[in-house]
Amino acid sequence: MRVVWVFLSLLLLAGAACAGDWTSYANARFGETIDIPPGFVNDVAEPENADGLTFHSADGKAALLVWGNNIVDGDFKAEAQGRVQDETANGWDVSYQKDAGGMWSVYSGSKGDRIMYARSLASCKGTQAVHFRIEYPKAAKKDYDAIIDRLSKSLKAPQDAECS
Repeated sequence: MRVVWVFLSLLLLAGAACAGDWTSYANARFGETIDIPPGFVNDVAEPENADGLTFHSADGKAALLVWGNNIVDGDFKAEAQGRVQDETANGWDVSYQKDAGGMWSVYSGSKGDRIMYARSLASCKGTQAVHFRIEYPKAAKKDYDAIIDRLSKSLKAPQDAECS
């Protein structure tokens, strides 16, 4: 019995250590928060409008963009459709799309030897949106599946009461 407890304790410690490698990013302007994978660094200057940051993997082969925006024309759903149209216009074969009305949307696709995945959440009673988009080599898909799962679960938008 003691061996089982020691083994379980070691598993919990190992899990905590792995979880500790992730860092958190919070955008002051749009209130979004997300976990950033181990080894990803912000090596691009923050835009003047402070809408988000770009992170790159240590090997430089993956890029993670995290940002927020005001919804000016239309609604969240129309804006999400516009982002997919922009990706298609930029040569991406968008092969997966899903949305929950005006609450969230995801899409993914490929171009050449690259894969991208994007997730967006409506915020502030539909007047804003928060997003992440990650792009990485197809050869690393298996490695990035778990990263995308964690990113998707960790992306949070401010609660309506937190919006000004």
